[in-house]
Formats: sequence, C-alpha cells, structure tokens
Amino acid sequence: MKKTIAILLVLAISMVGIFAVAGGATSSFDVSTQVTGLNYLAITETEFTGTNMNDWNSHNETQITSPVPLNTGTATNVAYLNVINNKRDGVSVYIKADKMASIENSATNTYQIDYTATVNSVGYNTDSETVGSFKQIITTTESAATHSLFMDSYAINIDIDDADLGNAPEDTYSGTITFNFTGA
Repeated sequence: MKKTIAILLVLAISMVGIFAVAGGATSSFDVSTQVTGLNYLAITETEFTGTNMNDWNSHNETQITSPVPLNTGTATNVAYLNVINNKRDGVSVYIKADKMASIENSATNTYQIDYTATVNSVGYNTDSETVGSFKQIITTTESAATHSLFMDSYAINIDIDDADLGNAPEDTYSGTITFNFTGA
C-alpha cells in the first residue's frame, strides 16, 4: 500500500508540472521614455563636424562672444552657424542684420556701412532688405526626413559694400546679425 501511495504522489506531482507548462502562462511589462525637443543655434569660429551631443557640447565652447573684425571689402568667412534639432517637423532658420554704425561717435557720426551676410547661399543685404525683417536662410531642416537628430554647420560670409567702406569717416563701426528659429 505504501508503494501505491508513493507512486500516486509521484504521478500527481509530475502531472501538476505538465499541466503548468501546458497552460502557457505569460508575463510582460511595457517600457517608455520621453525625448524632449532640442533646438539650438550656436555661432562658432570653426565648422562643427561632430556626430553626437558630446561633440556638440565640446565644440560650442568656442562660441563667438565678441565682435568679429572686418578690414576688407571682399567676402570674408567670419564664423559658422551651427544648427541642431530633433523636431519631426524640422525647423527653419532666418536672418536679419543691421547696418554698421558708429559705436564711438554716434552723436556726431551718423554714417552707416552696408554689407551682405550670406549663409547657406542666401544673402541678406542691409541696403536692400526691409529694416528689421527676417529672411529665410535654411528651409525646414532634415530631421523631418531622417527622423533623428539633425546637426549641420553653415559658413557665415560677410561682404562689406566697397563704396560705403571707402567713403566712411574714421571711426569704429558695428552691426548686429541675428538668427532665429521657427517651427521650434
């Protein structure tokens, strides 16, 4: 009798194992993350050639914070506009520029020097553009097409009007170039 009970116990235990596997219970859980939007512009002395955010952060430590001297009437590469974004719809970048005016004797010297700022083959001429208006220089960036982080660098070239420069009274002249995002 003891043998019969032992055999029945062994069979009962093994049947429970078989039915547990045959029932096929599953377990799962979901994971998620939130990626915040990135939209950055930086103006640096050198072209950005990196491929990730670490490269971006270290490169942009060389941002230009003081005036760039211009001493010639020929087109001069003065800096680079670096653009980064991860927006699915991308962003567009615009430029506006002010004429160069006296920063030392502005009360007595009202002479202004025109120039053209060119980025991505699009020029903004301070003589012919509407004062204070923005002009599109970069259409929607490629992040929409690649669905990943967009990083690029564009040369900023300045061409001073030769006649304005040649006729200018002695002084120090300064102008401001402003870049703006839309779609951000």
